[in-house]
Amino acid sequence: MLTDLAIESLAVAVFEKPGAWVVEAYSDFDAPPRQFTSPSELAQYAKERLSSANASAFFFVIYPDMGGRAVRQTIQLKPGSVPGHKLRYTWEGWGLISVILERGDHPNRSSHIAANSEKRAAKWESTYPEWDSPRTWNWKAVASHVRRLNRVLSRVA
Repeated sequence: MLTDLAIESLAVAVFEKPGAWVVEAYSDFDAPPRQFTSPSELAQYAKERLSSANASAFFFVIYPDMGGRAVRQTIQLKPGSVPGHKLRYTWEGWGLISVILERGDHPNRSSHIAANSEKRAAKWESTYPEWDSPRTWNWKAVASHVRRLNRVLSRVA
């Protein structure tokens, strides 16, 4: 079970390295995506998201030494699919670090942190020609940050 203390510890670890860019992975409907500038903001967001059953908190992280960039993507909702709402936002980019926090006892749902590898990004590059090249990312830095955050998650979860 992911405790409030574990969430707070992970949030501190996310911001431990200077210049962290942290945003929610998918915005609320018809709202811009939230960007977090401190461990307390991030922890509060995660706790709010995880306060209901079977919920998760999903956010992206980029550090300056990772090189690449995220591009905001607008998701146009199919009319009527979510009554009263028209869109939401997400982010795209090869080296984004995805952090998904889960709280609950479902065996197939657990918190995890991951990012694409250089090899996977190169393999799929032609599928997303509108994205910046995978070569713009510092893959050693991406992998290093993923390992560091996973060590913290495994220690606190």
